[in-house]
Amino acid sequence: MTLTYQIPPNNGLSQPQPNGLQGPFPQQAPAFSPQQPMTGDKRKASAAGMSSPADFEENARVAAEEDKRRRNTAASARFRVKKKQREAELEKRAKEMTDKVQQLEGRVQQLETENKWLKGLITERGSGESTADKGSEGRKEAEERSTEQRTEGVGTEQAASEQATVDVQG
Repeated sequence: MTLTYQIPPNNGLSQPQPNGLQGPFPQQAPAFSPQQPMTGDKRKASAAGMSSPADFEENARVAAEEDKRRRNTAASARFRVKKKQREAELEKRAKEMTDKVQQLEGRVQQLETENKWLKGLITERGSGESTADKGSEGRKEAEERSTEQRTEGVGTEQAASEQATVDVQG
């Protein structure tokens, strides 16, 4: 590959240097300039009528590169879509986890409050009684409660008859 240097027109401000360079750095010609057709373009234009195996190979190679580029672009687009979906799913899970943490912290606070209240009850009742007395007393109360006949509330005959009258009136 040869580099071509453009020599700007002399506007009287500077003198061209003997090697054809302007200033301390050479200026490169742009890759495509309309006034100077590239040598390869001339060759392709003159050989358009004749096609050789080299031209077929070149065309096949160019087509393969373009196909590869298209497939790569499509794969990149698919990857970006999947990445966005993954990120959205992770954000959703993070929000769900944050909500669950807040819910569990609320439950912990509730249980701690209940625990303090129950400890307060135990210390109120237990001021003066031994732990053995407390245990037997608690069992007696539980037995009394379980042997009592309940006539009011859910699951009793009175509740069933009240429900029947509400159904008939409603």
